[in-house]
Amino acid sequence: MGYLFGPVLSRRLGLSMGVDLLKYKTCNLDCVYCELGRTACKTSCRDRFVPRQKVLKEIELRRGEPFDHLTFAGSGEPTLSLDLGEIVARAKEIIDSPVAVITNSTLLSNPAVRKEVAAADVVLPSLDAASQTAFLAINRPASGLLAAEMIAGLKDFRKEFSGEIWLEVMLVRGMNDQEAELIARAAESTEPDRIQLNTVVRPPAEPVQALSEEEMQRMLEIFPGAELIPDWDWSVPARIRDRLLDHLFGRPCTLEEISRHLEIDGSDAIKYCKILEKDSLISRRLHSGKLYFHAIDKSINND
Repeated sequence: MGYLFGPVLSRRLGLSMGVDLLKYKTCNLDCVYCELGRTACKTSCRDRFVPRQKVLKEIELRRGEPFDHLTFAGSGEPTLSLDLGEIVARAKEIIDSPVAVITNSTLLSNPAVRKEVAAADVVLPSLDAASQTAFLAINRPASGLLAAEMIAGLKDFRKEFSGEIWLEVMLVRGMNDQEAELIARAAESTEPDRIQLNTVVRPPAEPVQALSEEEMQRMLEIFPGAELIPDWDWSVPARIRDRLLDHLFGRPCTLEEISRHLEIDGSDAIKYCKILEKDSLISRRLHSGKLYFHAIDKSINND
């Protein structure tokens, strides 16, 4: 066991059960903003990194747990796995929830990779650069990878894939924000269903800087119709925290019940539960196939 992780609370994918098909930090990019740190194994060679049957067995064993998406992501670039296509296809036979793939887009220029990824229901590719100069600076790719080929691969993938494409653009001060208009034109040309703008809000691999909330708001003029997804204010308002904890002391609740009781969006309910869970103020438990959150009573003496 150990190829699945979570389910984790994701503001984009809800309750997401992750699948990692790689050895730790195996990627063909070494992005300056990566929250996992520097790439340990930088390669563009596709391979088999974990036992396919063991992954499928683990999916089978955990199929009864509640999750909104089964998400192929993890500690590197999932399209480097030669088993991706078969495992995605088999997973769709095992589970009822939609399957998502998070990818850095670099291998979508390969027709075989596009076919494998197209077996998913939702694909979340990224595009951080339109020029090779910015691509080299922000993504630090393995030798031979070209920004122009990545963009062409995204366009070809759109023609072949009928599911949802949510394109993420990570903006880093002084590295790619100056070519935002070029990126916007490239992103629009790939015809995604959503364009989601992000910036560096989690501890990055290198000491790079985020754009401010005001600057990101201005980016919406360059990326019309896009949405902002960074968590600048990674905190729970005191009023909401107190109401939520009081309610959870009364009885455990699902995310949907929390959202309804507090009259907040589901994405905010996920964010607040992530923070309170990390702060050891709430915990989760599985009951009758549903995930419930409950408050932790700090007054109990465990000595």
